[in-house]
Amino acid sequence: MVRTIAIVNQKGGCGKTTTAIQLAAEFAKSGQSVLLVDLDAQSHCAAGLRIPDSRVHNGLARLLASDTPPEIPWEDLPITVQDGLDVLPASRELAEIERMPLDQLTGEETVRLLRVLRSFTGNYDVRILDCPPNLHLLTLNAFRAATEVLVPIECGYFAIKGAERQWEFLNSVVQEYRRQICCHLLPTMLRDSDLSKNLLSIMEKRFAGQILPTAIRDDDAVREATVRGVPVATHQPTAPAAQDYAAVASWLINNPPLPEADPGDPPRRNARIAEVTARLIRSAEVKDEPPRAVAVTPGRSEFSAASTAEPSGGLAVQDDCTLGPVPIPGGVEFRREWSEDAPEASVIGEFNQWTPGRHRYQRDPQRPNMAVVQVPLAPGTHQYMVHESGRDPVADIHCSKLERNQYRMPVSIAEVTA
Repeated sequence: MVRTIAIVNQKGGCGKTTTAIQLAAEFAKSGQSVLLVDLDAQSHCAAGLRIPDSRVHNGLARLLASDTPPEIPWEDLPITVQDGLDVLPASRELAEIERMPLDQLTGEETVRLLRVLRSFTGNYDVRILDCPPNLHLLTLNAFRAATEVLVPIECGYFAIKGAERQWEFLNSVVQEYRRQICCHLLPTMLRDSDLSKNLLSIMEKRFAGQILPTAIRDDDAVREATVRGVPVATHQPTAPAAQDYAAVASWLINNPPLPEADPGDPPRRNARIAEVTARLIRSAEVKDEPPRAVAVTPGRSEFSAASTAEPSGGLAVQDDCTLGPVPIPGGVEFRREWSEDAPEASVIGEFNQWTPGRHRYQRDPQRPNMAVVQVPLAPGTHQYMVHESGRDPVADIHCSKLERNQYRMPVSIAEVTA
C-alpha cells in the first residue's frame, strides 16, 4: 500500500497548496520517494515550485477524462524538481472534468485517479494530492484514492466555522463511501496574537483527537520561498514555519495510516456509488451557495432608508446620523463612519456564513460621512461582527448590545421585529 495523503479544503487562502508542497519536500528530505499530484486546474503546485509553463502538460487531465484513457508514456508525465520529489502538474483542462452532468455519473468517475496512480511505473513511497478548493468530483476522486485526508485550517474565526461544516461533509463522505480512513486537521497561519492563540485552543478542544499536535506559524519565509519557487526548508531551514512543517512530517511518518485504509480494487461501474457521488456534490454545492443578492443603491434602499420603524432591542432610529445596526423594513442597515484611509470593511454573520466581502460597507453619497450596508434579515436576533481587511473580526463598536458566542468571543446583536 502506497501512502496517499489528500490535502483538502474548500476554502481558499488556508495554506492548502503550501502545505502540500512543504510536506512533499519534507517526506523527500527524509529519504522517501514522493509524487506530488496537482488536481487544481489553477496549477499552483507548478507555480510554487517554479516549474516553467513550457513543461506543464495536460497529461493528467487526459488520463482522467474518460474510462478508457489514452496511451501516454508514463515516464513523460512526472517532473522531477529535487531528489526524491516528482510533480504531476495540473492544467486548465482539469476544470472540464468538474462539469460532468451529475445525472450521467456511473460511479466509475470517482475511481479514475486511483487507477491512474496504480498504473504509474514509478516506485513511490508517498503520494501527496493537492485538491481543488471545492468538494466536487476531483476532490471525491482524491478521497477514494487516499489512505488519509489532511485539512489545513487557518487559525481564524471564519476558518473554524468553515471547519465545522467541512468536517460534517467529510464524515458524510466516510459513511457514504464506507471507507475506513483517518482525517486530520492541521492548524495553519498561527499568528502571535492572543486572539489567534485563543482560536487555536478552541480548535484543539472542538476537534480533539483529529487535530495534529503542531500548528504552522504565520511566517514571511513561506511567502518568500513561494516567490523563489522552492520549499521553505530550502529557502530558510531555521524559519519557524520550516520547523513546524518538519515536525508535522515527522509526526505523520511515525503515525502511518491504518492497513484497512487501502482503497482496494473498486468496480468500474456502481449504481450506488454514482447516486452517492451525485448526492454529496449537490450537498456541497448547497453549502457553498452564497446568500441571495439584494440590489441596493446607497442612500436609496429598496427597503426605504428613510424608514421610521419602531426601535427594537435598543436599536434606535433617532435620525439619519445614527451609527450601528439600524432596523429598516425587511432587514437592517449597518452604519459606520466613512474615511478615505479606512481599510475595506464588511459585516459578517450567520446570514452570510461569516464570509468577509459578501456585505461590504459602501460610502453613502447622500450621507458622505457615513458608510452603509443593508442586509435582508428575518425577524429575530442576529449575531454579527465587523471585519476589516487584513485584521481579525471584532464586535461593532457602534452597537451597545453584545453577547458571547459559542467560542466565548464577543459579538454584536442586531434585532429585527416582525
